[in-house]
Amino acid sequence: MHSKLPVIMLLMVSFLGTAAFRISVPAVAFYTRQVLEASALGVGLLTSSFFAGRALFAVVAGGLADKYRDKIAYMAAICFSLNAVVVYLYGLVNDIVSVILIRALQGALNGIAWVSVQVILGSSVSYSIRGRVYAIYFALGTLGNVVANKLYSSLSNKPLSSILVISSILFLATAILILVIGILLPASLYSIKHKSGKESNVSEENEHIKASIVIAIPVILIVLGVSMFSSIVRGDLVYIYMNEAFKLSRGDTADIIAFASLIALVGGYILSWISDKVNDTLALRIAISIGFLGSILVSIRALIGVITGLVLYYIANSAIISISRRIAITHYKLGGTVMGLINAAGNIGSVTGSSIAGLIYDIYGLFTLNILGVTFTGFISIMSLTMVVSLVSSFVFLKK
Repeated sequence: MHSKLPVIMLLMVSFLGTAAFRISVPAVAFYTRQVLEASALGVGLLTSSFFAGRALFAVVAGGLADKYRDKIAYMAAICFSLNAVVVYLYGLVNDIVSVILIRALQGALNGIAWVSVQVILGSSVSYSIRGRVYAIYFALGTLGNVVANKLYSSLSNKPLSSILVISSILFLATAILILVIGILLPASLYSIKHKSGKESNVSEENEHIKASIVIAIPVILIVLGVSMFSSIVRGDLVYIYMNEAFKLSRGDTADIIAFASLIALVGGYILSWISDKVNDTLALRIAISIGFLGSILVSIRALIGVITGLVLYYIANSAIISISRRIAITHYKLGGTVMGLINAAGNIGSVTGSSIAGLIYDIYGLFTLNILGVTFTGFISIMSLTMVVSLVSSFVFLKK
C-alpha cells in the first residue's frame, strides 16, 4: 500500500514549481520585448530555447528514471535548487542572447526535474486512478500558473528584480519539498505495477525498448502537434500578441490567461476521468477534437473568440498532457523512457512552434485573413494547422 503523503506532496510540487517558473515568464517576455527591444522571433526563441533544453534532458531523465528510480527525487531537488539561482540571472544581463541562454539552461533543469517528478507520481499510484491523479497534478500546475499570472498582474509595474526574487524563493520551496518526498518514498515505489498487474523489473526488460518506442509513435505525434500550437498560447508570445493586437495592458493580459486557465481545470479533469473509467483512446480523441476547435477560435481576430478558444484549448491541452503520461507509465514496460520521449516530443514541438510563429509574426506582423466573412489573425491561423497532425494521428494511427 503506497503512502498517500508523498503523493499529496508531489501534487504540491506541481503547484509550487509551476508558479515559480511562470511568474517569471511574462516579466521576462515584456522585459525582452520592451526594454531590450527584441523582435517577435527573439521573444519566440525564449520559448524555443527553454523547450530545446527540456527536450534533450527529458530523454536523459527518462532513461535515468528507469535505471535509478530510487535517486530521481534527489536529482529533481538539485535541479529546482539550481533554478532558484539561475532565474535571478535575468536581472543581471542586458542582451537578448544572454536571456535566451539563461532560458535554455532553465529548460535543461526543468527537463530533468519534471520528468523525474512525473515518473515518481505514476509509480506511486495504481493504474486504475492514474489518469485522474495526473489530471489533478497538471490541474494544480495550471492553478500554479493562474496564481503566478495573478501575482504578476499585481506586480507588473515593479522592477524585474523584485519578481525574480519571488520566483527564486518559490523554486527553493519546491526543492525542499521534493527533497522531503525523496526521504519519505516507500521502497515499493521502485517497481511499477502495470495494467497487467505484474511487477516489472526494469533492468531485465531493456530488450522491449524498441518495441515500446514504435508502439508509442502515434502518441508521440499527437503530443508533437499539440505542443507546437501550445508554444504560442502557453508561451511568451501570447502575452505580446494580446498586448499588441488588442491593446491590452500587461496586467489585463496576464489576468485573461489566468482566467482561461482556471476555467479549463474542470474540463481537463472530466476527460481524464473518461480515460480512467472508459478508454484512453476515446478520451484522447475527444480532447484533441476540442483542442482543434479551440485553436480555430483563438485564430479569430475578436477578443471574445480568443478567450473562448483559450479556454477550450487549455481544457484539451491539460487532458492530453495527463492522458499521454498515464498511457506512458501504464502501458509500457519502460515507462520512464517512454515518458521521457513523450516529454521530448512536446518540447521539440514547442521549440519549432514558437520559432516559426515568431518568424511569421516578424515578417507579416498582425496581418489578417478573411474567410467566409470571418477575420482571422494570419500567423495563428497558420500555426493552427499543426493541430491537424494530432487530429489525424488520433483517428488514423492510434489504436485502442
